Amino acid sequence: MKQRTRLTVMMEIAVMVALSMAIDLIDSGFKAGPYSFSFSMVPILILAVRRGLFPGVIAGLVWALLQLILGDASSIVHPAQFLIDYPLAFMMLGIAGISRHQKLPFILLFSALAIIARYFWHFISGIIFFGSYAPKGQPAWLYSLIVNGGTMLPNMIICLLIITLLYTAAKQLFYTKKSA
Repeated sequence: MKQRTRLTVMMEIAVMVALSMAIDLIDSGFKAGPYSFSFSMVPILILAVRRGLFPGVIAGLVWALLQLILGDASSIVHPAQFLIDYPLAFMMLGIAGISRHQKLPFILLFSALAIIARYFWHFISGIIFFGSYAPKGQPAWLYSLIVNGGTMLPNMIICLLIITLLYTAAKQLFYTKKSA
């Protein structure tokens, strides 16, 4: 990768992480109990589609660390839980960059897979670290599935709808000059 291209990718990572963080801070008021609703993953997903797996993974990692630094990382009960819920889960958003197909169905498919992978790790963390919050008699895995699935599904739908709208209105957001 040329020096100029590397610099461009780093700048795109910085801009998309900042945009995700800004969206996250703005829509952080859309919470109902353990559920939160946000489209803040969209910039990271677009970056991954544009630049590939590795830049998407790095952007997810930077976003997770920025949330910790700015105090947006809530409910940290154990260092291992932090690693699962933040760096590991957020890095999964890079999966959207695995497919090099630039057609909307592939972008949506791999974005959905990335979101599912992210929430899979939240689900695992929920079983291990938050299962004690489950109602009496409810297994920890079911509680985590309900809470994390109840957050993942609307967030995934919102993100995929926004990606569809952006792709329809401004396809160039999903391409680099090289891939166009």
